Amino acid sequence: MLTDYSDLIDLHYDTLNKEDARLLDLPDEATDRAVYLWLKTHKSWYDDIYPASISRSVGDIATEMLFGKTPVASRIVTNLFVAMAEDSDSDDRDDLWWTCAGDLYLDTIVNLGNFADEFRSLIYLYLEGDIEDAVFEQKAQYDGEMQREAGIYLSEVRGNC
Repeated sequence: MLTDYSDLIDLHYDTLNKEDARLLDLPDEATDRAVYLWLKTHKSWYDDIYPASISRSVGDIATEMLFGKTPVASRIVTNLFVAMAEDSDSDDRDDLWWTCAGDLYLDTIVNLGNFADEFRSLIYLYLEGDIEDAVFEQKAQYDGEMQREAGIYLSEVRGNC
């Protein structure tokens, strides 16, 4: 399943069209939206992002809480992760807290007052390269379509059709 970044590209075309443009050049809301779109269309990545104690359905909730349109207080995100770890049948720290995003155990940061922001940053950094490739690939396709349309228009104006 391909992620559609067309709205993001349209809104931030000038920024993304610079020669040395990076996804990081976009405002935080735009990068959050890019991560949200990626995770909602690549749910298998939940296995890398969230500890094993977080099921895919809870991963959907966590993704919404971290990257959705309505910001959720860090304490609520913390409570979700702690509750999932406490409800788990496992006593294995890897199952309860390990995330490949950041290559760390989340229990080392879950009680920080800014857990949601810290975890959001870890996820972004983990996915940045893949999302950036996808966004710029889609932008290149968009640019190619625009050039083809402009070429067709110019040939029609010249009477070459």
